[in-house]
Amino acid sequence: MSVGRDSITEDELAERAGANVETIRRLVGLGILSLEDGAFRRRDVMRVRVVRDLEAKGIDPETLAAALGSGHLTLGYLESAGRRFPRSDVTFERLAVDAGIAVETIQRIYVAFGLPRPEPDERVREEDLPMLKAIPVLFGAGVDEGEVLRAVRVWGDGARRVAQFQEHYFHNTVEERFRRRGLRDNEAFEAAIRDVGLRMGHSGEQMLGWLLRRHAEVFLTEHQFEHVEAALDEAGVRVRTPRGDEAAAFADLTGYTRLTEESGDERAAAVSLELAQFVNEVAAAHRGDVVKMLGDGVHFHFRDPADAVRASLDIVGGVQPRGLPPAHIGVNAGPMIYDEGDYFGRTVNIAARIAAKANAGDVFVGEDLARNVEPDGFALHEVGEFELKGIARPVTIFRAVGT
Repeated sequence: MSVGRDSITEDELAERAGANVETIRRLVGLGILSLEDGAFRRRDVMRVRVVRDLEAKGIDPETLAAALGSGHLTLGYLESAGRRFPRSDVTFERLAVDAGIAVETIQRIYVAFGLPRPEPDERVREEDLPMLKAIPVLFGAGVDEGEVLRAVRVWGDGARRVAQFQEHYFHNTVEERFRRRGLRDNEAFEAAIRDVGLRMGHSGEQMLGWLLRRHAEVFLTEHQFEHVEAALDEAGVRVRTPRGDEAAAFADLTGYTRLTEESGDERAAAVSLELAQFVNEVAAAHRGDVVKMLGDGVHFHFRDPADAVRASLDIVGGVQPRGLPPAHIGVNAGPMIYDEGDYFGRTVNIAARIAAKANAGDVFVGEDLARNVEPDGFALHEVGEFELKGIARPVTIFRAVGT
């Protein structure tokens, strides 16, 4: 049979989709596939793959056909997911030999990335090869496996969270606009893909790359400056500025749990979003960083402990004008450990415990900060000694007030 450029035969469809001819004929009989001018279309390859994937998950073709026939289900959005990235001719076992590392190490790297663990005889995706070729460079520089796995865990967790949120946002924010127009769930999804998803293209991937470059620029510049300072110090032409204590701060909203109970989860989610926007603005204005959001709270890091206090005062004074519940904050200064995007240590623990002692509108400060910081724009008043959970001796706490 002669077919056009976009047409394929029954045998070709079965081969490309990884199915057999009997499966193809079964899907035709159910109305899931249809012939056009005696041939199938190339897009049918994706449809067959989708049907087979769904069948493997326990959804049989007969059930799919019934939902398709009633108009409640379309497969357009699933067919794009049926596309497969091309595989190279290189197996993971071969890649490991060429790279001079154990195939078990590559498997551990995939797991650390949050990806499925590959089998040794599995062929590597073409898109994976350039990424994997960078890993032996680290080993060649003397970086051990544990440190490599630590790095890829951070990359993998960051990308996974962005990818997960992207789908959540699309479903709950973008598709919802179409569902409100009276479209069925599947219709709304396809309309959202057509009118928004396709028009935006690969903006998510591009934005992630752009943001990584912008953030990396800031940290790289700081890193370079530290090396310049070290060189000038070693040359005896400029004494390196000693790095003083840094600060950890924890802010919590008072009455957030009650708000959730009284106003519902949607209101609580709106409060969390507004809080995140507000605290990022305040942290940026005071040369600080939001380490992580904690639902109804925030963990901050500041290079300058005085900045931490001033930022905290701005937060407790600014939450209610923003329509947020009152806030209370604990701040402490001292050495801390940075690892995998977070800060740890006694300084951080005490800051969190101090926050738990504060009441609405309070900015409580630990004795380590009060002892080593010259107040500027604020004053510190002693509140008293407190027993803090997990801390061996009582800690003197001070209340910060603006001046």
